[in-house]
This record gives sequence, C-alpha cells and structure tokens, in this order.
Amino acid sequence: MTSALRRAALAATTAALVGTALMAPARAAAPVDLQPEDLSRGADVAVAHIDAGDFVLGDRRVDVGGSRAYVLGRAGKAWLVGTSDANGGGRFRIVRVQADDTTKVIKRGISFFELKLSDNGRYFVHVGRGTRKSVPIRVFSSRTGKLKTEQSFANFPSVMGMGGSRVVLSTWTTGDTGTKSWDTTTGEVTTLTRRPANLVDIGNDLLASYTKDPYQGGCMVLSTLSDPTKRLWKSCSDRVEAFSPDGRRMATIGILSDGIGPSVVQEREIDGSTLATYSTGWFGRVQFEDDADLLLEVNGDTQAATVRCNEGACENATDPVAVQQPRTTLGQPARRFGSAVPGATR
Repeated sequence: MTSALRRAALAATTAALVGTALMAPARAAAPVDLQPEDLSRGADVAVAHIDAGDFVLGDRRVDVGGSRAYVLGRAGKAWLVGTSDANGGGRFRIVRVQADDTTKVIKRGISFFELKLSDNGRYFVHVGRGTRKSVPIRVFSSRTGKLKTEQSFANFPSVMGMGGSRVVLSTWTTGDTGTKSWDTTTGEVTTLTRRPANLVDIGNDLLASYTKDPYQGGCMVLSTLSDPTKRLWKSCSDRVEAFSPDGRRMATIGILSDGIGPSVVQEREIDGSTLATYSTGWFGRVQFEDDADLLLEVNGDTQAATVRCNEGACENATDPVAVQQPRTTLGQPARRFGSAVPGATR
C-alpha cells in the first residue's frame, strides 16, 4: 500500500469508528463512486503491466511486438507476455521477456486468452481444438515453448490452473459437471467436486465454484481446494473475480456480470465480510496489486484510469484518459495492466 493510501485508509477507518460503539456492518456502507477526474494521482502501477504496447515493470520498458499485448505472469527470472493482432483474434504469439530485457517468441498460433500459467511459472497449459468426445489439453515449457505432455478429455473442459504436476479442470456438461484434477505425471484424473469451478488459487488452497448454472438459480461457494466440502463462504448474488496474493482477501462482482463488465465491485475478507464497495460506469480488469491494494480498471462517466483502492480509500495509479468505446467480445476485455495469475504480482 502506498503511504498516501495507507493514511487515507486509516483516516477513513478512524472516522467511521469515532462517536459510535455500535456501527452498521461494512456491507451496509454506501458504494464509493469512482470517477478518475475526482481522484488524486498516486504511485504508478507496481505490478508488471502493458502500457502503449510495451511490457512495463518499474523502470523497465520492453517492446514485445504485436498490436495487443497481455502479461501472462512470471516465469522464473523472466516474464511471459501474450500478443495478438488489434482485434485479439489472430497472429497469436507467446513472448518470453528475459531479465536483460531481450525477448524471444517461444510459441505461435495459440490464443493467450485460453492459456494458464502454472503457479511456479515453469509451464503453461492450453486447451486445443477438438470435439465433445476429445479435446487435447497440452502442457508446454515456459522456457522453450516445447510440448511437455498432453492428454485428451471429453466435454470441453476449461483449465483453471496448474500447481506442481496437477492441472485443475472444470466442465459444465450434463452428466460430467464438476471440478477435476489431472495428474500430468501419471495421467490420473480425479473428481474433486461436482460443482464446476469459477476461480481457483492452488497456492492458497482456494476454490470458488457454482452449485449449478447461475442463470438457473445457482449460487457460488468458496471452499478449500483440498477439501471442497469445507465451505468458507456462499453467495447467490456475487461471484469471486480475484484473490489477493496471500489468499486473505478477494474481490467479488455480480454473479451474472457479463458483457462490457460489472458496474459494482466489492472488496472482501476471505470469509465474505465486506470491506468496501466500489461503483462506476463499468469496470474492466480487477486485480490485487499486493495483499491489500486492489487495482481497478475504472471506466467512469467521462474518464478512465487504473485506480488503486484499499478499504474505501482510492487514488489514480495511471493518468486519466477519455473513456473509450467498450469491448463487448466475451473473454477479450480492454487490458491496460496486470496478469491472470497471483504469481505475477511481484
């Protein structure tokens, strides 16, 4: 947390406590409306991100090529970045950014929207094309891009994450709905729960999953991954969008949020206790910068910026720009910062 934001959060907390012994629960607090033009400028985004097509981390700036780029995560001392054409529909490349800022294309032709980096950064997993009876899931080296192993699965599984030799998969097909674990060493596949996954954090042993299709009245359950029967929180109105690196906090959005993005994001403890609620025209990317600070891609009434928030105290982490026409293609939101994996926040 930046010092200014820390002071602001402390002041907000102190003001809320003074003069009352019985305060309303945090979830009852009014949403903090985020309009970038009304916020002060704080420190720049601290995590690896893309700015004007370049990979940026602190003072480092590296041209990774491609019309669009997205940070996938850390791979040892290097970073992996996915690039594509301007529409995000072709000319896909996986680029390795070395510690000395040199770059190497290690893979071509696979969409980074469908890729998951392993927790240790050594591998990335990709779902290939196939049929309902057989879809290949392939594991590649993050250093060379070479294929390490592959196995075919039925019913169009989604890859939720990889930790060690285990890949976590999720399926929605009737009769085969649930979350599974694939041991890439032995080939064994184990069903963890009949609930399909929404989000997984293998390192922090967290699984957010659905009781059934949320459009059919399903709810979201947060549990441990090692024992999905150990419930930490349940909601029939919200779903988990991001976990903090230490697994003690999360960000949630409306369970049916779709299209251009949600208009409300809630910052919560891992037990579901609400720390703050944020609203704007629409949010793009939602990510934790560290164990406490949220980075929110805010698209307000007239201006857009990446905004850093902690328990209701917020500041701009990028300079505000005019709001652009929203992207409505599912799975391809505007991406001005960040990564899809907790390991990329450092």
